[in-house]
Formats: sequence, C-alpha cells, structure tokens
Amino acid sequence: MSTPSPAAPLKKVLVLSYLNYRNFGDRLGYHVVNTVLPANALVTHLPLNAPAFPEEPFDLLILGVGHSLNAPSIARPEIQRLVETTPKTLGIFGTQYSYQYRELIDPSLFESLLDRMTTWWARNRSDVETFGGGRANVRHLGDWLISAFPMATPRLDKILTVGPEVVDKEVPLDRVIQRIQAYRQVSSARIHPLLCALTSAEQVRFQEQREAFGRKTESGKFATMLTDIFGRSFDEDVFFPVDRDAVLRYKLMVEANMSELRGQIRALLEL
Repeated sequence: MSTPSPAAPLKKVLVLSYLNYRNFGDRLGYHVVNTVLPANALVTHLPLNAPAFPEEPFDLLILGVGHSLNAPSIARPEIQRLVETTPKTLGIFGTQYSYQYRELIDPSLFESLLDRMTTWWARNRSDVETFGGGRANVRHLGDWLISAFPMATPRLDKILTVGPEVVDKEVPLDRVIQRIQAYRQVSSARIHPLLCALTSAEQVRFQEQREAFGRKTESGKFATMLTDIFGRSFDEDVFFPVDRDAVLRYKLMVEANMSELRGQIRALLEL
C-alpha cells in the first residue's frame, strides 16, 4: 500500500477589497479572486475600510479584487504599512478612471505603493499608461470580472434597463447574470452589468456616473472600459451594436493573463 503524499503546507493570504459594499461588481470580485488561489491558500477576506487589520504575519497580501482603488484607500497608513511589511504583495485593481478620481490620488503615495508591490495587475491599459511609468512590476490584466460571464445567446427581444438601484439589491449573482444575458438590448447606468451584457446582447447603451465624493463630474469609467475592449468609446445613451469578435478577443486576453496570475500566486506561495 502506497504512502499518501504529504499535503502542501498552508500559506496565509490576506485579501483586501470592498467586499462589504453591496454592488454587483464588488460582490462578484470576491468570488473571482478565490478562483486564482491554490488549494493550500488559507484566506482571510477583509474590507479595505476595516477599523483595523490583523497584526499576524501573512505570506501574501492581495490588494483588490478587480475594483477601483480609491484615493482614501491608497492614502490609508494601515494599508501602506501592510504592503511594506508583507513579504509578497499583489495589486488587482484599477484607479477609478481618468476623469473622476485620479486627480485625487497623491502621486507620491501611489508611487510608494507600487515601489513596494511585487506586481500590480492593472485593470485598464490607461492605468498602466498613467501610473505605470515603465515599471517592470506593472501588468495589464484587463477587467477580470468578464471571466464570470460566458458568451451567451439572448432570447428576449426587448430592452433591459439596469439603473443605479442595482447597487442596493442583494439578489443572487447568478440570477443577475442570467437576467442580463437574456436580453438582446441592454441599457445600463452601472459598469459591470454593462460588461456582462457585452457577452450576450446585440446592442447596448450606457449612462455615465457623474456624482462622486460630493462632486458632479463625468466618471469616464465606461469610456475607459470600452476603449480597452473595442479600441474606442461610444456616445452616451445611444445604442451601439456589440462587436462579439472584439469581446471574445478581450475574454481570451483576460483568460491568458489570469492564467499567468494564477501561476504567479502559486509560485509566490511555494517560496
């Protein structure tokens, strides 16, 4: 009778995100990050705005689950300390888009964060262009939430309108995805429901977010995402046809990058 191989030692991983927010993208990111972690990862999930973080050491810190990292989180001393003291740190986040919040980010704090980070897997190419600065530890991941949305065929010849209220609804995520993918036309005021619709709908349109931190300014979030996928943006509140080949190419790129990320995490936890 053969002797069972010894189990790999557990490695402690701390994941910081906006998991306590109720919106679709932040909730979905919690599940997507778990798909890139190896079996021997002992995971602690905590919100970025937790009053305090554990004093215990971790083998790996993952900052973000695909969302945008806002300026208050970047400036928080506790997060800067965690990045400095944890042996390996991966960032999986964007920078809240070019028009809305980037001007609020302290460049010196963000540069300090990147200097101490093992790798920043940036959500958008414009993140890399704006903050990458030619750094070898900055990679373009893409919006990995698209990995949760299969290419699908819609069946309802009508318009689904997704408004801002989707943030306040804690319906099961699989039901949200199924509903969005059932419609041939989708209109969305939220970015990740629109990303979901791109994998199924024939036509989509979007309404920009203009209210943040008490300021009324165009977010640019849809333009940034659409340019990443299609190489261009589109007019707000006007339906445009979805180029499914471009969406598929984007999904394949993200899938390949996630495979590399998964391999990197495995290698970091084997050290």
